[in-house]
Amino acid sequence: MNDNKRKEVIDSWHKRADAYEILANNYQIFTDMAMGLVKFVEKHQTNKVQDFRIIDLAAGTGLVSKLLIQTLHISPTSLYLVEPAEQMCILARSTIKTPHVYQMSAEDCLSTSDLPRDSFDFILCNASMHLMSENDIYPIVSKLLKPKTGYFLYTLWYHAFDETENFDNNQRLEAYINDALTYFKYPNYFSTTNRKIETKKQSVRSRKFLEETAYKHGIKLESCAIHIHQVPMSFDLDFMLMEPSWLMDHLKNFEWTQNRDAHSIKGQIVEKLRELIKDEYTEKPVVQIVVSRI
Repeated sequence: MNDNKRKEVIDSWHKRADAYEILANNYQIFTDMAMGLVKFVEKHQTNKVQDFRIIDLAAGTGLVSKLLIQTLHISPTSLYLVEPAEQMCILARSTIKTPHVYQMSAEDCLSTSDLPRDSFDFILCNASMHLMSENDIYPIVSKLLKPKTGYFLYTLWYHAFDETENFDNNQRLEAYINDALTYFKYPNYFSTTNRKIETKKQSVRSRKFLEETAYKHGIKLESCAIHIHQVPMSFDLDFMLMEPSWLMDHLKNFEWTQNRDAHSIKGQIVEKLRELIKDEYTEKPVVQIVVSRI
């Protein structure tokens, strides 16, 4: 990802930080993913408390750190949160009482003396690595982790891993969205023959790629496990709704919207859609990856 694209992504999450915090609080999947990382730390924690350090990488609003404090009673001063989006950092600082919250990209971690090399027992990254590349991140974590004892753990959404990238059951939600639009006499948003959904631009990983990239940078792929989560279908809807412009352009394309409040129309369509998908669930594969420093 080039610098301009990275800035665009960071700005988009800055704008969506408050909506993301609500999403993370409303849907258990984020906590379940993070708890997989926390349980690994609990099982492999060996160092004395005073010599214990963890980086919460791409920390968002601080969910992983909050769970480490609540579940393992880890001191907030042992936690180092790295997050590039300004509003995410503001929310994290309001929750995690540590002086170590740094507004920077993961790719810039070696540029500061605040994150000393060879000093971290764990580096954890939840639900964000699809926005980064192991080619960029593995060389960094290999220098920050403690030799022989340090671990880098992260979770990947299904679309960023080759064994799960085609696990796409969004067709049901797309059909419901079309049904809601039809109810209000609007044309379909999703085509049944040419699905109107953006292709993911991020690279798709394979186990072989992870093994080879890790080895190249002096670290080792320990495990790569796929977990299936049951998630309310409203999760995908609320994720789409974090982008305020979602559906608006589609509605404004039609003449009968011109003299009406498009936001009000969208609100009615979303309300109808929630009625249609109530009690509907879907499956989301999540990949948990563990890398150790050799």
